[in-house]
Amino acid sequence: MWLPLQLVLEFLGRSAAWLAVMAALGAAAALAVNQLARRPLRRAWPHLVMAAWAGAVLGASLADRFGLPEALEFAVWRRTVPLAWSVGGALLAAIGAELWRRRRRRPAD
Repeated sequence: MWLPLQLVLEFLGRSAAWLAVMAALGAAAALAVNQLARRPLRRAWPHLVMAAWAGAVLGASLADRFGLPEALEFAVWRRTVPLAWSVGGALLAAIGAELWRRRRRRPAD
């Protein structure tokens, strides 16, 4: 009985740690894009941060799924984080969210 419970809890712990690293990478990318756009800090939440987090997770997942080459990677509780693909995905998603926000807010001519 304890072994299945231990395996499930270990899986949940690994996933939570990996997602926390992705959240940190996404928040850093969102803040960088927010600073480049010269917006107040409060404008980064929730759109840019959530988009950057999703981009980081998507970039890491696609790199793992398709076996893309990675020069910089590290392990978080035996799960690898492809740094370049994660940061690249986070930046692309944050830039896309910022561009979408700007386009949506323009008044119709």
